[in-house]
Amino acid sequence: MSREYRARFSSSHVSAVEARRALLNFIETFRFSPQHVADIECAVGEALANAAEHGHRDGATFAVRAFVEGEELVIEIHDDGPGFSYSNDPAGSAPPSGSPRGFGIFIMRSLVDEIAYSDRGRRVRLKKRVQVDASSADDERSANG
Repeated sequence: MSREYRARFSSSHVSAVEARRALLNFIETFRFSPQHVADIECAVGEALANAAEHGHRDGATFAVRAFVEGEELVIEIHDDGPGFSYSNDPAGSAPPSGSPRGFGIFIMRSLVDEIAYSDRGRRVRLKKRVQVDASSADDERSANG
């Protein structure tokens, strides 16, 4: 079992759905709790939708990378969009009532343990503390060993 997932997709909402599905297939190999998988799916769905929406233009793509580092699942999504200015302030209050934007970031922050933006806002890194099922780690050791 590979402990890292990497893929590149064309920048569209259809590709965002495909990317989420492929990423979930990778994540499910680790046998995380159903609650962790649901949290990850929702947070990743928001990040991928943002990449598809804000990075979309002719020929644009977005890249997805995921790996387990210790007891953290790390997911990075990088798009070709213009980026945006964002503070990595961990407080993360909800957007003002009636605000048309900003809820995706708020949702992601409530579902993962850490969220950080880099590359002028074109790369988001999500971290979720998870316990890797011992049998999936054993499967990997026997497959690699």
